[in-house]
Amino acid sequence: MGKNICGARWARQLVHDDLLFHYDDGELVADLTRSEESLRDARRGVFDEDEPWRRKIQRLLPADGITVKHIRTGEDVALSRRVAATFLMMTMADFSDQLFDWQDRLFNNANGRLEFRGNTWTSLWPGTGKPGLWTTSISRMGVLYSLIVREEEIYIAHRAHTTGKEGDDSATRDEDIALVIPPVFDGCTKVLDADDQKAARDLYWEAVCSDEEATDRCKVEELLRQSVAKNPFVGEPRLVLAQMCLNAEMYEEAQEQAEEGLKLLLEWGSSWDKRMPWEGWVSWGRAMLTKAKEKDWPHTSFGILSLGLVK
Repeated sequence: MGKNICGARWARQLVHDDLLFHYDDGELVADLTRSEESLRDARRGVFDEDEPWRRKIQRLLPADGITVKHIRTGEDVALSRRVAATFLMMTMADFSDQLFDWQDRLFNNANGRLEFRGNTWTSLWPGTGKPGLWTTSISRMGVLYSLIVREEEIYIAHRAHTTGKEGDDSATRDEDIALVIPPVFDGCTKVLDADDQKAARDLYWEAVCSDEEATDRCKVEELLRQSVAKNPFVGEPRLVLAQMCLNAEMYEEAQEQAEEGLKLLLEWGSSWDKRMPWEGWVSWGRAMLTKAKEKDWPHTSFGILSLGLVK
């Protein structure tokens, strides 16, 4: 628990206060578009160090790195730009693995932007188990990470173009650390609107918590479709929709939804709906995908219960 607390404070200081909170959603999207053009130019030997998006990255995270304070001792700690970028990516993974609605209550994250404005330290664990409102924040981290990766590529290309060699600073900049782009959010190129995130979560929750006997099947199906449309970047709503399609013997769409839901789950490596572990969601999705391909779905409770049996 102590490591998690320290990690959370470190993440807020470096990832949020020093980097992420310097951008609004529009700036991230606009800068990502501009960076695509800059990267194309750099790959053909054309460089412009005065581009606003590059100047901002260079100001927040210079090529020679930054100095931060040790969270316990207060001593200066030097971080290369690649180490800082890696920490940003690892924060994405850490948040996706740990966060659910309890943290929303702790920090009063009603707007879904995860700005750590609240201090409801009395919030009772584990809360409702509802999916947390963390996906918008991680989508923003992903775009920022992509900007840093692109600036790194341009910097190295410009150095090689200017000097004809890698340069003396390559070792001190930790250039042996590969900056891998995670596949989530279409390869870290999309920012999920905070309102869409919340609407998608609430639509999903209404669907999965509905009284199956009293609720019209078509209404539940529509809730799930709306949820997927609002937030197409998580897998669980698609898997629940796949089961709805299987129940209605809509096997082709069930296969499509199960395949896409599984793909998203495997990209994340963690669950969005943490009432069940990631492995459970993957296993359930694979069972549904198999039955969708076979066009054979049980119509008895014991048949459903036996889906995990090995033939």
